[in-house]
Amino acid sequence: MVSGCLARIVYSDIKHNFLLHYLLALGILLASPVFFSLSELDSRLAAQPLEAYVPLIGIILMTPVFLPEQNESIYDVVCSKKISHDIICALRLICSVVIVLAMTGAFVLNMKYSSSQVNIRHYIGSAASALSLGAVGFVFAGVSRNVIIGYMASITYYILNFAIGTKLGNLYLFSMMHGSFAEKKWILLLAAILTASAFLLRKVIRIK
Repeated sequence: MVSGCLARIVYSDIKHNFLLHYLLALGILLASPVFFSLSELDSRLAAQPLEAYVPLIGIILMTPVFLPEQNESIYDVVCSKKISHDIICALRLICSVVIVLAMTGAFVLNMKYSSSQVNIRHYIGSAASALSLGAVGFVFAGVSRNVIIGYMASITYYILNFAIGTKLGNLYLFSMMHGSFAEKKWILLLAAILTASAFLLRKVIRIK
């Protein structure tokens, strides 16, 4: 009974609130050949689209998790249900993360079939960058209760990686372009901490 109710919530959210975001993320990936060559790339060149382009889908898919409740009437309806609002948002987040991982995997496989030198590290590295960018937007949108602020925060982090580069140290998103993978465990940790703290901070400061 409960699982069926949760499934209906997920389906309704996808249909009414998030389908457009999923399609936009897919459109961005499909447009990648306009900006990058994806065929016959060596390991470092293959890292360019996987770190500088594909992670944008993390911003698109994870930042708007709290978006529907910016509408007060929707928030009141959600809060009137037996299932906690946090559980609903957690389900949305899980769906977004799964889609980020699936789309990133499909992109890496496409590059592999195009004779580029990609491997599991490229997949993990690209997914880690996408999740960390998305997590920045997620926590700022959740705490501020304003998705625009979430987008601005994640885009600022993205731009900083171009502006100051390796000075970001372990939080540098584009490390694979320089032949280093060690930073990825730290940005994955960043993503985990930020997503968990979003729910905690919303409770502590009593944001709707």
